[in-house]
Amino acid sequence: MTNQRLRTIIKNDRGMALLMVMGSIAILTYLLADFTFETKINQLKAYNSQDRSQASLTAEAGIHFTLAKMRIYQEARNKLEQNKSLQSAVKPSQIDSILTQPFVYPIPLPKKAGLIQKNALKDFENGTIIKGSLNVVVNKISGFLNPNNLRIPRVKPSSGTSTGDQGQGQGQGQGQSQNQQKTPLEITEGKILSMLEEELRLKREEDDAFNENYSALEADTLLKELKYFVNSRQTIQSIDDPVLSEIESIYQEKGAIAKHAPMTSLDEFYLLAGWPEVIIDLVKDRFTVHEIGFIALNELNTNTLRLLFPDITEVQSGEFFRARDGDDELGEAPSPFQSVEDFKTLVVNKLAIVSDAQFEARQKEFEAANLRFGVAGKLYRVESTASYNTATVKITAFIDLPVKPEPPKPVPSPTPTPTLGGGPAPTPTPEPNQDPKKFKLELMPPRIVEYRVD
Repeated sequence: MTNQRLRTIIKNDRGMALLMVMGSIAILTYLLADFTFETKINQLKAYNSQDRSQASLTAEAGIHFTLAKMRIYQEARNKLEQNKSLQSAVKPSQIDSILTQPFVYPIPLPKKAGLIQKNALKDFENGTIIKGSLNVVVNKISGFLNPNNLRIPRVKPSSGTSTGDQGQGQGQGQGQSQNQQKTPLEITEGKILSMLEEELRLKREEDDAFNENYSALEADTLLKELKYFVNSRQTIQSIDDPVLSEIESIYQEKGAIAKHAPMTSLDEFYLLAGWPEVIIDLVKDRFTVHEIGFIALNELNTNTLRLLFPDITEVQSGEFFRARDGDDELGEAPSPFQSVEDFKTLVVNKLAIVSDAQFEARQKEFEAANLRFGVAGKLYRVESTASYNTATVKITAFIDLPVKPEPPKPVPSPTPTPTLGGGPAPTPTPEPNQDPKKFKLELMPPRIVEYRVD
């Protein structure tokens, strides 16, 4: 009886369809949930990519906006150089402050704004295609020591001279150079060396842990590694210096590769195998890897001021920045330099940091290294940050305003010989392109020399 009943139950297939339907529903539900999840993820990825693309376009618009401002600034600066009557009315620092004024979009509206201002801002926003928010900051480069100036120029041997004659000529040149003006290479090398020595000394005095860890670190070795890094391998091999061989062995031990080419970004300082990061962070703001041309006097900080005048005291340094930047506690307003003469008056007459003769000598020394004192900049760091929905893009660009090179001075004509008739020699007529006046500074259109996207 039991077996018969069991067979009956086994042969009964009622409810199987329900189980198959429920199983199918469960499988389809899982597949639908998985498909929905994947669809949502892909949709979010697409939206994020779209947002980032829009934020990138907005950030690029900030760079183009700055380039447009710089073209106007270029024309204004050139007009000031050409028209002396305008120089008494408009100072270069005034138009420079307009250039460095930050730009924010959407433009913030003050609470006391009237209806006309609100409508004007609304019309501006309706007429622009900028989406999201934009913040553009323009700063002048304050550092002016260029490690690329440590590159040793190649000397082409003159034709028709033997090797011995070349060595003799080089020896004579070295003997003569002691009485001549220093080259930009020698000036840059000396300034970097003195800066490193001074910063290492000050850091060791105030930081015992630093003194203990880097007591054997020498400024001369750091300088030579910097020279090793920016010069070609062929140039380095031609220098007879055992320190350079030791530096090469450090790179081999660490598996690092020196660039052996000019630096294009300050971040490449972290590729120096023998430079600890604490040293790089200590001195990086003194450097620039681009041709700066002008030392922006209104952007000097404590470190760069000490590079200009190594003998300055802390009291004099404090008085300098209080006179230029003002003092909130004493209620003194900032008084930025309007001209190089203002800077000279403060340094020489009021603070007595250096004498008049020392100031002139210092100025000529920097001019020999293609650096001039100025209240307006030539090289600028532009940071354009844009946000759109969930995406934020930051573009950092270094924009340079090249200076038009000075035309070569005309070669004086030889002494005229008398005519065959015995009369006076004709007076040579000057060439039509010769300008007897002093060469005037002329800025060329801006160009981007470094571009980074974060």
